[in-house]
Amino acid sequence: MIAPKNEANRIREVHKYDLEQTFHKDDLDFLSTMAAEICQTEAAIITLITRDTQYIKSANGVEFEERKLPREFVFCNLTLEQAPEITIVENAKQDERFKKNPFTENDNPVVFYAGVPLINQNGYAIGTICAIDSNPHSLTAQQIKKLKKLASQVVNLLELRRKSVELETANRDLQISKDRFDHITSGTATATFEWNLLSDQLIFNEQWQELTGYETSLKEKQQIYFWRDRVHPKDLEILLAKLNDHLEDKKRPFQFEFRVLHKNGHYIWIDCKGKVFVDDQGKLPVRMFGILEDVTEIKKKEHELLYNKKLLDALYELSPIGIALNDFEDGSFLAANEKLLQSSRYTREEFLKLSYWDVTPRAYENEEQFLIEKLTETGAYGPYEKEYINKNGETYPVLLNGILVEDIDGNKKIWSFIEDITERKNTENLRAENLKRIEKLYALTENQNDRLKNFAYIVSHNLRSHSGGISVLLDFLKDDCPEVEDGEAFMHLKNASRNLENTIEDLNEVVEINLSDVNKFHNISVNKVISATLESVKGLAAAKEVEIILDVEPNLSILGIKSYLESIVLNFITNGIKYRAIDRQSYIKLTAKREDAYTLLSFKDNGQGIDMRMHKDQLFKMYKTFHQHEDSRGIGLFITKNQIDTMNGFVKVESEVNNGTEFKVFLPYAKD
Repeated sequence: MIAPKNEANRIREVHKYDLEQTFHKDDLDFLSTMAAEICQTEAAIITLITRDTQYIKSANGVEFEERKLPREFVFCNLTLEQAPEITIVENAKQDERFKKNPFTENDNPVVFYAGVPLINQNGYAIGTICAIDSNPHSLTAQQIKKLKKLASQVVNLLELRRKSVELETANRDLQISKDRFDHITSGTATATFEWNLLSDQLIFNEQWQELTGYETSLKEKQQIYFWRDRVHPKDLEILLAKLNDHLEDKKRPFQFEFRVLHKNGHYIWIDCKGKVFVDDQGKLPVRMFGILEDVTEIKKKEHELLYNKKLLDALYELSPIGIALNDFEDGSFLAANEKLLQSSRYTREEFLKLSYWDVTPRAYENEEQFLIEKLTETGAYGPYEKEYINKNGETYPVLLNGILVEDIDGNKKIWSFIEDITERKNTENLRAENLKRIEKLYALTENQNDRLKNFAYIVSHNLRSHSGGISVLLDFLKDDCPEVEDGEAFMHLKNASRNLENTIEDLNEVVEINLSDVNKFHNISVNKVISATLESVKGLAAAKEVEIILDVEPNLSILGIKSYLESIVLNFITNGIKYRAIDRQSYIKLTAKREDAYTLLSFKDNGQGIDMRMHKDQLFKMYKTFHQHEDSRGIGLFITKNQIDTMNGFVKVESEVNNGTEFKVFLPYAKD
């Protein structure tokens, strides 16, 4: 794993966001759905990445049992390294960087990957939005452009959530401070001012100091010019104009919101309301009284609301699902997004002249009435499948969900999410056709399996007959020509015939097991099999300087197939020799004992070991290898596991890289 530049600073930025926060599905899940739709991939995810962990913040099209993944294996590492550019892996199985990645080799592989880094406002890549697929894929320039825009939207949403939480925290703190101040001063939280227009002297209450940070006791700083210089330059001209209007027309109230430079160097928003008073003759303005309120937070919320509105407007138009607003009373369309218009083939002007009755076939009228009643009772409806009528009079399938809302005047309206599921329906129909084909193939396979079993039975039976015939012919030859018995060729031929008989017996036993049930298993002496097998590997173990340690209980038996048990013992012993540690004295400890209803065979070595975190799910699969060795074919453990399963046993594995491996084989214990 290569860390991006400024990794420490990047990690600090990531932790500004709530890594454990679960977003509402209409937030990030909506954007991940859009990513999958735009890229036409099976899935899309949104992540935040810390030093060691990738947090899945949203996932569409793929289920994660655990939302936190080790960073070292994820594709998104490359996206962070190449930020701010997009990272595209069209076929991970052919990409040297990823073809050995566990996510590429698992049952649901990641073959295509396209990731865009999430760059926050400080310029750090805090995570990714990525589209993934189990098949090779590519993106058009337009898809890449849209995926990058989605990445910006994700960052905006994360920033919005972070700022919202900060704002909520700040509001709580402000309220606590305000309550404490109110109790101490027994006064108001609103600052007051008195302006002597003749001397330009300003007098504030103590709350003004709380608002601006300036001490009210500094008389030289209470002259009007001091405060005028602290008004934001963009607000000053309008402020002076409004003051002048008020002084000329004293009946017109004065109210204006403007920014004032706080003593700490930042601007705050002040809502100023005031009234001027004249002299005794009623002509000359002499004083002005007013109140000053800090409306900074309100202004921030206004800006955030405006931002949110723009964001929702963008999501509304970019949504891959149709969205409509209808009047509850007459069903007329009040709003429709671009996706809905595309499916309906109407222009916006044409569509907004229709009601949902105009686009609904008559066959659905009774169901529509029922849904309206349900909507009235529960405030929501769906999911509900029906058909819409497009501009050409053609029907197409849609999936609807909706909620009942009221506007500010209390008028009821319906927001509906309308997904065009034409492609899904076509896929379902195709899937049904494929299922029928599969059922036919299954029936054909069953028939072929029966034939293969019959063939295996005939072959094993006939081979045994021919083998017996060869043995009889050899006996006849010995009787007719006794002198050949002492010949070396006759002895080899006799041994070959005997070995052939033994092999056919084993083959016949395997066939019988596959053609019958567990009652055909035999009691097998574990001690004899172990002794015979170790005798055959003694030379190999000595040549490779591997010590074999035995701890075998006497009189152990299993119920199974002898040839399978021999193969299992031989495979685990030779594997222990093959993958021994070169830098230390190597050993294999073979333990055999009874454990409940099983006979336990343990093969423990101190060899190279296996990375279980990476290879656990691949351990017993065909053609999977875990070390670089000239004899490694990835078939031995696969065959051994099948032999154990056939004998109604199971196997457990414990292993640590460079510390060794222990295979525990549990086979049914054979009672006396």
